Amino acid sequence: MNKAPLLFLLFFGFLMNAQIIAGKILSKEENQPIPYAKIGIDNHNAGSIADDKGNFKIDLTAVDQKKNLQVEVGGFEKFTISVEKFLKQNPQTIFLVEKVKDIEEVKINPAKFDRKNWGITTKTKRIMIGHNPSKESGDQSKEVAMLFKTNKKTKIEKININISSFESDKPVFIRFTVYDRNLNPILTEDLHDEITSDKIIDDTYNFDVSKNNIWVKDNFYVGIQLLSNFNGRFYMSGALMGNKTIYRKYLGEWQNIPMVSPAINLDVKVQK
Repeated sequence: MNKAPLLFLLFFGFLMNAQIIAGKILSKEENQPIPYAKIGIDNHNAGSIADDKGNFKIDLTAVDQKKNLQVEVGGFEKFTISVEKFLKQNPQTIFLVEKVKDIEEVKINPAKFDRKNWGITTKTKRIMIGHNPSKESGDQSKEVAMLFKTNKKTKIEKININISSFESDKPVFIRFTVYDRNLNPILTEDLHDEITSDKIIDDTYNFDVSKNNIWVKDNFYVGIQLLSNFNGRFYMSGALMGNKTIYRKYLGEWQNIPMVSPAINLDVKVQK
């Protein structure tokens, strides 16, 4: 018996049932594309990252239609819609609402604040945490977040990453997110940059956020996510038994990274 026609029919049937959906993410107020937004299924390791023009594709073939599709990006309210409702939309365009920037200006009296550095400062190459998307495609979706503890009013001035190994055929797009103790994003704008070799000085990459007015007064997390695919690797130095560190893929469930913390540290101003 010739099995080829049967195999072809099975494969064709799978393609007909596949639900790989293309869509676009725009700002509701200005109708402009929103780049590099995270699209995912709530508590599920399925999702996508929008490109620089807000376009995305997401495979919903095996996803329960009763689950929620979510979109997150700094500066905009979280968007949620059921998969079932999203599939019925035509076109699959998602409009995000900009967060209200009602931030009270805080004038810092230097005499009332101390400058400190919090976090992991090691520059070892013996313990590393990182990404190698050329070997593991899921690394592009991985977000790592580290816990910082405080009970005083604190302004984040600079985010520093000690990098043990960096090789890339192109600039690597990185996003920073600040979450409250319950892992709700608190930023009113998207914080991102492109990492290149010339920005890594003495094995450290610095991202200055002193003008972004980021204030916290309780425990918080700082998350980093590489959003562009590249040939190469990005490894941070690591420390055993450091700050609590978690990770997730797309918008899936956060999971603990046992024993090891990445070398992420912050320059801050802390109320005395």
